[in-house]
Amino acid sequence: MRPVLTVLVSLLLSFVSTWALAAEGVVQTVGHGQINWSTSEITATGSGAPSLKAPNVAVARLGAERAAKMDAFRNILEAVKGARVSGSTSVENLMSESPEMRSKVQGVVRNFKVVDTKYYSDGGVDVIVSVPLTGVLFDSIVKTTGSKKAVGEPTAVTGVVIQAKGLKVQPALAPIIQDADGNDIFSAAFVDPEVARKQGVVGYATSLDAALKDARVTGKPMVLKAEKLAEPGSSNLVLSATDATKLKNLGALLRAAKVVIVID
Repeated sequence: MRPVLTVLVSLLLSFVSTWALAAEGVVQTVGHGQINWSTSEITATGSGAPSLKAPNVAVARLGAERAAKMDAFRNILEAVKGARVSGSTSVENLMSESPEMRSKVQGVVRNFKVVDTKYYSDGGVDVIVSVPLTGVLFDSIVKTTGSKKAVGEPTAVTGVVIQAKGLKVQPALAPIIQDADGNDIFSAAFVDPEVARKQGVVGYATSLDAALKDARVTGKPMVLKAEKLAEPGSSNLVLSATDATKLKNLGALLRAAKVVIVID
């Protein structure tokens, strides 16, 4: 049985790590994993107990490490499934509709990166693993990038910050921004596919100050305000007619995904 002091220290370190991560950006807990929407990374922890039948501690530890990685895979896949794609649609919803997507997502997640391993005196092992939301995983989930042409005149504006505090926005891989008539004025479809693959469609921040300093928009960003959600519990936003017109005219910035959304 793992020493009580060791367990307490492990829990404390986990709490401190979680707090520090949350302080850095928009972090969502899903099951036994976490989605950091500000860094576009998903992490999860897996635990493995030693076999009492193992001939020695070294063999028991190897078995425990394999078990921990299997547990981590289940936990990080659970977190990936819980990620929003757009509106109220989750990755799990899309995976259930497409066996091909399910296979691709599972394959990408199975190649997770081990970022930390903790060994305990009883032979038990904990592993912390991560998977980026960008790259192959993004391509496996979001299929609409670059399908629409963004238009607009050259501008000195360096990006767009959309203030959505108080609306209870759910962060998502590919949120849609609409005008008051329900027309899409920004979505994954307006973003260059290679840009979306590298950095995602939007960034997220928990304060206006943090958003203005985000490398995605830093310089001279334009600040717009979301009026409401497209539907309750959604990741999609609606702008006023005035702000919608301003956003439409920033085509080059939209194609470069220079958009940060400030949420609660």
